[in-house]
Amino acid sequence: MLRSGPEEPLASTARYRFEFQLFEWAEGLSKDLCGDSRCFFIGLRPEGSVRRIYFARPGAPFSGERKRVLADGHLHWFLYHPYEERGAGYVEWYDLEQAIAERWLKRKMELADYEDVRGTGALHAWPSSWRVIL
Repeated sequence: MLRSGPEEPLASTARYRFEFQLFEWAEGLSKDLCGDSRCFFIGLRPEGSVRRIYFARPGAPFSGERKRVLADGHLHWFLYHPYEERGAGYVEWYDLEQAIAERWLKRKMELADYEDVRGTGALHAWPSSWRVIL
């Protein structure tokens, strides 16, 4: 079962640079295309090209049943859910290849991107499915 993005801001669970980088990319995409920061869902085709981007109406994020329906319709996807507090939100992805994230970020991932910003360790590989609160 897929979990919905949190409706209320919770304490950050972010630990890795790639989380912050993808959040900032998503925030910028939303502002560039919509003029403000709003929730969006990207559904991908099996080979990694974008099939659809859905932007939520203000105040109507893709959570609960709305998210489940979108996720069920796409084998690979990315979700961005901003909070009212600037620079805070939730991102989640499912079966997203590292190469796609690198294409969006316009750069290759480096070892430093996988290091825990608290200095307590590192991931050893790209997480193809992930969720984080920032």
